[in-house]
Amino acid sequence: MKTKMVYLTVAVEMDADADEQEVIQECDYFFDSSAIKNTEIQEIFTEDEVQYFKDNEPDLYGLGASRFADGGE
Repeated sequence: MKTKMVYLTVAVEMDADADEQEVIQECDYFFDSSAIKNTEIQEIFTEDEVQYFKDNEPDLYGLGASRFADGGE
């Protein structure tokens, strides 16, 4: 069967003192559809990193246009 890849941006709000890498590695996430063949978290960006990309490299990963970079506004 022919498949295609779609990339999503998902914002996860967590405790300020939490270790982002540890939280994401330990969490469960579900995208439930018979059409979905596989999912995987490929990268993790902190708010500071997203803001940096927005300010300095707005085209990188498309993060400059992300609503997350504007605080979800």
